[in-house]
Amino acid sequence: MQGIVETTKMSTKGQIIIPKEVREFTQSTENTLFTVMPLNVDTIILKKLDKKAALVELDKIRARIKDKLSEDEINALVHKVR
Repeated sequence: MQGIVETTKMSTKGQIIIPKEVREFTQSTENTLFTVMPLNVDTIILKKLDKKAALVELDKIRARIKDKLSEDEINALVHKVR
């Protein structure tokens, strides 16, 4: 993304417009999902969220923990922590 530097501002409703050149470069459309994370008080990371990749990753996690704990064991652990 060399050479692309744009500015934007937040609306009174907390909305931020991603400049057109950036949207085109990142191939972001009106239904693109983003993850938003503050790095520090001056820096916010905005990353496109690939739902399909996220679901694949969640399925991998589910496969690793499947049959490890019963629902009763999970509930007992949650109750203990609370």
